[in-house]
Amino acid sequence: MELRQLRYFLEVARQEHVTRAAKDLHITQSTLSHQLRQLEDELGTLLFDRVGRQVQLTQAGRMFVGFASRALRDIEDGRLALQSLSGLQQGELRVGVITTYTNSLLPQAILDFTNKYPGIHLQIEDLPATQIAERVLDGTLDLGLAFTMSESAGLKTEPLFSERLVLLVGKDHPLANQKSVQGRNLSKLKIALQSKQYASRQLIDRHLRRYVQDGVCMELDSIQTMQLMVAKSDLVCILFEGAVLPLADLRAIPITTPKVMRTAALVWSRERFHSAAAKEFALEIKKSVAQRGQPAVT
Repeated sequence: MELRQLRYFLEVARQEHVTRAAKDLHITQSTLSHQLRQLEDELGTLLFDRVGRQVQLTQAGRMFVGFASRALRDIEDGRLALQSLSGLQQGELRVGVITTYTNSLLPQAILDFTNKYPGIHLQIEDLPATQIAERVLDGTLDLGLAFTMSESAGLKTEPLFSERLVLLVGKDHPLANQKSVQGRNLSKLKIALQSKQYASRQLIDRHLRRYVQDGVCMELDSIQTMQLMVAKSDLVCILFEGAVLPLADLRAIPITTPKVMRTAALVWSRERFHSAAAKEFALEIKKSVAQRGQPAVT
């Protein structure tokens, strides 16, 4: 039995489709099917019921998923432990970050980390918070940067700072000199928001929908693009303050009544080995938080 067969098995189990799994694994469909048959032959049982290219786990397959996942997780933890022995001279670090913090918190942390540890290959992915949690749990990410969430048996979050929801306007906007705005003041504005797949947008909808729903004229994934547009127009946007870029043409106004808060956090696995590289990068993120004047949560 080979490790790649376990990886192939878990990917097909996740997607329930051979063609899509083969594409994501960057192998041919015939190679994938052959490897799965070899695995089934060695185990002496069918792992999938096949209907064309669509597949479903058999009872044996469902049982084997847990064992295969743990085996790969243990191998990966062993790799990370050995990597830590190298004194951060070489290795890999995979980090998932919600879009909110990619431009505001990460640049300095990335620069400082890579200057100190040039041998560590750093891989940063912009992902929704739910995907970060899933991938930290399954080991395809070493560390996440998102916000506090319901902790499962295998997941823990380390709070960094709490932040308010703010209205972002250009320096020449009629509201630019306001010290705060209430929800009802938002109803006649031209508003840009993040797409609905993001947890930040879901919080905005939950607390402010009745005030903003008629004014939303644009939805974007890119928070940076949104802010650049606001700085040059009468458009406004609503963001958590940790995402606000330090642009001279922008004004961030706290939204009160309702006051919406959330807490940024590092996302860790409770069960997996935490590499020295992950710990060091977490320290650089905390330094970046402090430099932006956002006090760490204690």
